[in-house]
Amino acid sequence: MKKIGIVILATNAYFVLGIRFIKRFMQFYKGESIITFYFFSDTDPSNYLPDNINCEYYHTTNNNWVDGTNLKFTSILKLNEADTDYLFYFDADTNVSRDFTEEWFLGDMVGGQHYGDQGWMKEGKAFDRNPASKSYVPLDTILPQMYYYGAFFGGNKKNAIDFSKLMLSYQLEDKKIPYEPAVNDESYINREFHFNPPTKVVFCADFKFDISDKGGIGDPRHMDLDINEIKSLLLSHKNENLNIQNNKVVYD
Repeated sequence: MKKIGIVILATNAYFVLGIRFIKRFMQFYKGESIITFYFFSDTDPSNYLPDNINCEYYHTTNNNWVDGTNLKFTSILKLNEADTDYLFYFDADTNVSRDFTEEWFLGDMVGGQHYGDQGWMKEGKAFDRNPASKSYVPLDTILPQMYYYGAFFGGNKKNAIDFSKLMLSYQLEDKKIPYEPAVNDESYINREFHFNPPTKVVFCADFKFDISDKGGIGDPRHMDLDINEIKSLLLSHKNENLNIQNNKVVYD
């Protein structure tokens, strides 16, 4: 039986979206693997989740959204000794609305085609074009220019750890300049996948989850966003299936 680790970074207002993701992941999951969630947050999720969900909490704080999103790789690297065969990162504001198994995202090293890749960003993409940055992708590259999510990536544990080590090294090198890429951590991911494509690409048409669904709570990037009411409802309904829509908790 496979062991799959799911990494969620859910500090500040993202906490309630991370709880929603975990509960709805397990509500709609129809596979047979052992799923463990690794939850990086400033709030302990244990009182918000049913007791039968495997979730390990890592206390994590950040001062702003940029620092938060850039914690992806350091968070994953803390799981080097985790008892899992695979590690996958999903943004906390990912939602799940239909039955699925792990087969759609499982692979040795996996990236997801960004939903804008064939649409609004088809021509320009969002690659970082600063030649001084470790995220640089030149305009005149002869390689195919697919743009990947920063909201989803992973693979077998060794590959996920090695990938995160490399991404962190890029971040640290750019801090010396100093430089923050155009799309933060996503810029580094796209640089690496551009020159070293993942072994599996999940195309938009095959992506089973809803990326960047914030449930109408407002912009969770704002540190002072008030989520106390939703948080209280999640706490008092820990064993119920639910969703967050239009800034309200609704029950299935």
